[in-house]
Amino acid sequence: MKQILTASVALFVAAAWAADVDKTVAQKNGWAGYQTELNRIVDKVNGKCGSKITAAYDKSTYPEFDPLQDRTQSACQQAVGTLENLCASDPGKRAVQGLKTATCEFSSNGTGASVNNGTLKVRVDPKKSSISGKKPGSYSWKSAIEEAL
Repeated sequence: MKQILTASVALFVAAAWAADVDKTVAQKNGWAGYQTELNRIVDKVNGKCGSKITAAYDKSTYPEFDPLQDRTQSACQQAVGTLENLCASDPGKRAVQGLKTATCEFSSNGTGASVNNGTLKVRVDPKKSSISGKKPGSYSWKSAIEEAL
C-alpha cells in the first residue's frame, strides 16, 4: 500500500511539474517556435525519404521550461534532421520509412536515441551532451540512430 501511495504522489508531482512548462505566453510561444522548426525539418525528411513521420516534443518530460535558456531543441532538431542523411542509401531510406513518429524528450540520464514500435525517441540531457549508444564511446546522431534502427 505504501508503494502505491508513493507512486501516486510521484505521478502527482510529475504532473504538477509538467503543467509548469506551458503556462506563460513566453513558454507557449517558445514551444510553438520549437514545433514550427521541427515541422520544417520533418517536412524535408519526408520529402527526401518518402516517409510520413510526425514529430513533437514530450513536454511531460521537462521539469521546467524557459524558452530563453533551454538548449535542448537544437539537439532534437539535429537528431531528427539526421534522418534525411540516412536516406542517401536504400537500407537507410527503408529504415526511415518504417518510422511513424519522432519524440524529443528532456533527459537526466544521458543523451541518445532509441527506436521502439516505429517511434524514434531522442533523449537530450543538457548536462551530458555527449551522445551515447549501445557500446562505449562517442557517437554522432547519425551513428546512434543507425544503431537504433
